[in-house]
Amino acid sequence: MALSLYRKYRPETFIDVVGQEHIEQTLKNAVLTGTVNHAYLFTGPRGTGKTTTARLLAKALLCEQAPTPQPDGSCPQCLEIANGIHPDVYELDAASRTGVENVREEIIGRVQYAPTRGSYKIYIIDEVHMLSGSAFNALLKTLEEPPSHVVFILCTTDPHKIPATILSRCQRFDFRRLSEQEIVSRLRYICEQEDFSFEPKALELIAQRSQGGMRDAIGALEQVAVFGGDAVSYAAAEALLGEVTTSQLSGIAALIAARDVAGCFGWVASFTRSGTDIAQLTGDLTAHMRNLYVAATVGSTASLAEILAVDEEAIGQLRDQASSFGSVDRLAHILLVLGDLSTTLRTAANARLALEIALTRMTRPSSDLTLEALAARVELLELRGGGAAAIERVSERVAVEVQPAPVPEPQPAAEAQPAPEPQLGHAAAAESQPASESAPENVVARAPQPASAPAAEAQPATPAAFTPDTVRRLWAAVEKETKAKRKNIAMMFGGSKAHLNPDGSGLLIELPTDAGFSKTTLERPEHTELVSQIVAHVFGQPLRVTYTLGAPSEQSAPMSPAAPPAAVEVRTQPATATAFSPAPAPAPAASPAPSNPLEEILAASFGTDIAISELDASPKAQPKPAANDLKSLINLAEGDFTTEEYND
Repeated sequence: MALSLYRKYRPETFIDVVGQEHIEQTLKNAVLTGTVNHAYLFTGPRGTGKTTTARLLAKALLCEQAPTPQPDGSCPQCLEIANGIHPDVYELDAASRTGVENVREEIIGRVQYAPTRGSYKIYIIDEVHMLSGSAFNALLKTLEEPPSHVVFILCTTDPHKIPATILSRCQRFDFRRLSEQEIVSRLRYICEQEDFSFEPKALELIAQRSQGGMRDAIGALEQVAVFGGDAVSYAAAEALLGEVTTSQLSGIAALIAARDVAGCFGWVASFTRSGTDIAQLTGDLTAHMRNLYVAATVGSTASLAEILAVDEEAIGQLRDQASSFGSVDRLAHILLVLGDLSTTLRTAANARLALEIALTRMTRPSSDLTLEALAARVELLELRGGGAAAIERVSERVAVEVQPAPVPEPQPAAEAQPAPEPQLGHAAAAESQPASESAPENVVARAPQPASAPAAEAQPATPAAFTPDTVRRLWAAVEKETKAKRKNIAMMFGGSKAHLNPDGSGLLIELPTDAGFSKTTLERPEHTELVSQIVAHVFGQPLRVTYTLGAPSEQSAPMSPAAPPAAVEVRTQPATATAFSPAPAPAPAASPAPSNPLEEILAASFGTDIAISELDASPKAQPKPAANDLKSLINLAEGDFTTEEYND
């Protein structure tokens, strides 16, 4: 029975090993100087020579000329090791012997016995990461302090699955993937030895498909040679390996560059009929787009030839196609989409649909809600609408539109008109609706106030446009919304007042002088973020919130001049309906201001002076509120909650 090519051409000496010179030289020096370690760990991708190197090390220690860095490979000892029948070399497959019983029986129970023929007993454990945790624990002590005649060689493709206690007791050697040139050189040697006729492009294609594994490359070479009758042709290699041709890749890339969605879908329909794997197509298209990306980024032809391993003619073709995409950023975006597609295909129920969606994302940026797609859309607008000048015009327009609205100067009123309310957040917008449209029956309609200037078009509110009364009402809405979300935080606002900063950049919250703990609590980052979000929602724009104790300084006084009290809609509740009457006309300027703080707040709310005695005269008058009930009474006056809630 003839051997497979990969078994027939397995290296018999260190000289035959390809691409792992750093490991082979280290092992030969260790044998030559007598410094062989008691445990080695060989890691690396499949087909890179781990088990072969382990057998070569066993030959170097057990050859009839041992110890020698150059075993001849032809003596009885070397031949038995190559055939796997040497009594002092134990090759164990950890994938089929994972339990602690196997380790105890085949290793621990026999390791103390002396070698049969040579000077060493060698244990080669393949796929060692498959051992169970109990098996590793049983092996640990023996691996740490084995007899002087024992050498362990552990081979694995997944070193991260091996416990750190095992790794720390081994000398680790990492086997790298072989380059395409190294694989092609070895395949050419095998073809010459087997009298195969071959095309160099076919060997290059096989080397590309092997992904750095020599065993896979030799197996593919044998398959193509059998298909072609001892002839390794490029056409046969393409047919057997499912290769997507360069012309096919260039065709789909051209459709993507032209943003031809219908053409891409038609290409996919014809491609799927060929039976080629879509995952394979994704990998090939990713490699092609990567070459285009490199060609568009690297300017030197010599550097490109070295990086891409192609000739100058191919470099010219890549550069021409890369230029059709418009920019390097678009190619980078396409590579990201292809990366997402590779991940999606692992679990996709319909691979073709996943491919079509990815092609749509690559050809139509409007269908992709990512920053990269947005950049592609901006770039497309530049190309269609006059380049950077068009973008500059759009930027200037946006800058003009977002400027703060100027505050009109006070002018004599030509005729009495309702004063326009600034466009505020949701709370102020609710107040600004006419009472006849939205107010229930128990709401007192507000009286129209004289306007200081003719009505103008409503502009977005700016901090300077907020009057002190507006700030006070909106702050009450902030407290109410905070209470709905975080009642414990809302309690910290007891007795607080809100003022605008002089530069209009934020909101200064004045807390009572004895509220130091509340100030410290409110200034925590998580609480500051919550209050800032509520303030932005209520005021209609983000405002920086800061806190102070006691009366604000002169710098923090409201920058807007005092305005006539804004009309207020007061929702009366059953318990307090008889206590108040509709607001009369504003008091003359010469009338003295109320001296009681509660009277000041009530006067600002209802547009007239209300003495505390009037409240006490109500049929359902409540006792005079304490200091901590002041805010609750204010909220009740403004209709923030029902009488039942207040009584609770």
